[in-house]
Amino acid sequence: MVKVELVIAGVDPLMVSYVVIAARHDGGWLFVRHRRRGGYELPAGHPDPGEDTVEAAVRELTEETGATDFVMEPVTYYSVDAGNGEQYGRLFYAEVETLGTISDSAEIEGVKIFRRLPGDLSLPEVMTALFKAAQQHRG
Repeated sequence: MVKVELVIAGVDPLMVSYVVIAARHDGGWLFVRHRRRGGYELPAGHPDPGEDTVEAAVRELTEETGATDFVMEPVTYYSVDAGNGEQYGRLFYAEVETLGTISDSAEIEGVKIFRRLPGDLSLPEVMTALFKAAQQHRG
């Protein structure tokens, strides 16, 4: 069982292993289809060495969706425990105006707009919890 919790305070940003971006475009939510995991998920990735979470989120959104014109803001930190210890991530929310070409085609098969959470999710516990947090943030 995977446990996902939103974290209000007390997370050291140096411990963040993941960034996830809940992005809206053209009235829906952007989900990417991951080649290796086989399902849909919110754009996400790991910060590179020396890269802060904001820089990582901008890079991952751009690489995985082709977003070229967007506004992004942080939502919350979160933790995931899949039985081998907690790892931390940071969730962002973005409004995307323009999509271009996906530059991470080795990892991402494509991007699709969904009006609601898709049924064919990779990492379903994590994606469901973060999608709900993004919806609440959006209001």
